Amino acid sequence: MEAGFAQQLLEYSPDALLLVGPDGSISFLNPAAERLFGYSRAQLMGADHSMLLAEASREEFHGVLAALGKATSARPQFTGSGRRADGTELPVEITCSLVPAPAGTADAGTSVALSIRGTAGASPAGNHGGNHGANPGGNHGVNPGTNPGVNSAGRPLNGDLLRRLTPGPAGTAVSGGLKGSAAPAAFAEHDDELKAGSLRDPLTALPNGPLFNERLAAALRRPDPVDILLLNLDDFRHLNDVLGRSAADELLVELASRLRNCVRPHDTVARLGGDEFAVLLTECLNADAVAKRIAEALYAPLRVGGSMVRPGVSMGLASKSAQTLDGAELLRQADAAMTAAKAAGKNTWLRFRPEMLSTAAPKVDGDSGLRRAVELGQISVHYQPVVSPGIGSVVQFEAFARWERHGRLVPPNQFLPVAEQSGLIREIGDEVLRRACAEIRPWLAGDPAYSVAVNVSGLQFQHRDFATDVLAIAASTGVDPRQLTLELTESVFFDAASDVLGQLQQLRAAGVRIAMDDFGTGYSTLGRLQELPLDNVKIDRSFVAMIKTGQEQLPFFATMINAAQALGLKVTAEGIETPAQAKYLMDRGCDSLQGYLFAKPAPASHLAGTMESALTALDRVDAAR
Repeated sequence: MEAGFAQQLLEYSPDALLLVGPDGSISFLNPAAERLFGYSRAQLMGADHSMLLAEASREEFHGVLAALGKATSARPQFTGSGRRADGTELPVEITCSLVPAPAGTADAGTSVALSIRGTAGASPAGNHGGNHGANPGGNHGVNPGTNPGVNSAGRPLNGDLLRRLTPGPAGTAVSGGLKGSAAPAAFAEHDDELKAGSLRDPLTALPNGPLFNERLAAALRRPDPVDILLLNLDDFRHLNDVLGRSAADELLVELASRLRNCVRPHDTVARLGGDEFAVLLTECLNADAVAKRIAEALYAPLRVGGSMVRPGVSMGLASKSAQTLDGAELLRQADAAMTAAKAAGKNTWLRFRPEMLSTAAPKVDGDSGLRRAVELGQISVHYQPVVSPGIGSVVQFEAFARWERHGRLVPPNQFLPVAEQSGLIREIGDEVLRRACAEIRPWLAGDPAYSVAVNVSGLQFQHRDFATDVLAIAASTGVDPRQLTLELTESVFFDAASDVLGQLQQLRAAGVRIAMDDFGTGYSTLGRLQELPLDNVKIDRSFVAMIKTGQEQLPFFATMINAAQALGLKVTAEGIETPAQAKYLMDRGCDSLQGYLFAKPAPASHLAGTMESALTALDRVDAAR
């Protein structure tokens, strides 16, 4: 019989046919097997055969395989329960037969051919056999021999996402194989270990790609919100080379732990392989806040292999919508967003936008262009007003670094991560502070209660003379330190790699005010806030975005505002874009408001117009109350 015709017989057989290799993995299946179990071919190739059996039937079936190994001429039958991709069980009858290795090949063990029939009532419900199987990860796969999954840029899905999300020998830990008779017996004896190993990453103990896919599929069958984050360590190959394999593994284990601590117990954190992780959020009301929390938590420094490192990650966030219900499409969107985050300068996260599938995000050309910009004085400062409803005026301007390049402004989230990685952040931070003090000084002279706020990176505090430099800049520009506010994210306060608290105390003793930015996205308790050298907290914009109509019942706003004020802290809400948001926060006693509703950041030459815009918006909100 010609080989081609024999292949056709296998492909068109009405029975489900599988070939299971010596290690227990599936090395061949026909379309009938796809239809019967609801998985695509790409999902099953290389996967452990046990995933097709109901848990109650596995031990008995492994016993059949053990008996098969002892009696090579037998073709025993097994009657039990299989398991479809959607988790439902079906009665099956399996006929087993040993298949020796072809003559002349190395003896890698004996494979087993399985012929599987669904018994009465086992006909598949619906079309489970195509590329839209219940496990959404199947859409990342293709039939053997075809082009693997690629993204819009024409490259394989980031970090070989196809391989990471498809069960296979590289991501599946199995105990023993089918070689001889002892291995099948070990299969039966250690079934629990087999199950756990096949669904868990052996290094971090996190769920692996197949288990992530199962949970994603289950989540998408429910009406609740579903969000996924794909993240990849920046420059991990370099870290691996510098630290060594053992320390790099230690780093991955620590990052896995930090990821778990950033999400709720029922959310899923998975390691897809290498330095790639995925997070599945279900019933989450604010995925953006979770993404920000993860970025900050992972960027906190840690000591591995005797070295202090600060790992950055690039993340892509995608959310289920009426147009995006399919798991594979959701993964593709998250991958596109992660790719855009890397192109935007790394160490950042981006939410998926449709244009990410067709255009590449603007890319900063390493640190060379940024270094030239610093040397040529191309880093400028824009200012956004902060208004006080209580006194009806602008009381502060926040300074933002801007880089004008080739006639357009480069967003801070593109060049500041590059500045931190290259060590330019100190020079840029000093330049922004110096310009802000000098440019805003005429306005500050109008009232001692006025102030200017400048964001500070945790890396700046690693220089022991940071506090001294800040006070020197204030003195050289003629600005009273009591009119200067430094804004830090929560993670900076607990940076063990620098004497943050000591320097903050030095600055506060000179009159400088300290604000915690992005308040509410971390885990600081109110009692912990009391211990910090703080004057102000800023409610993160992700919380403000939850106010849509102003009629929402969001008691945590009153809790945060009242508790912070009880500790003697002022409270500012940022990211306000609508009158409803402003009114809602004013009604709850928020001290200061900031956002596009009042004015966008603008150069110092536009301060007068910016203040007029802010006060006009504040008057409109007051009139509507």
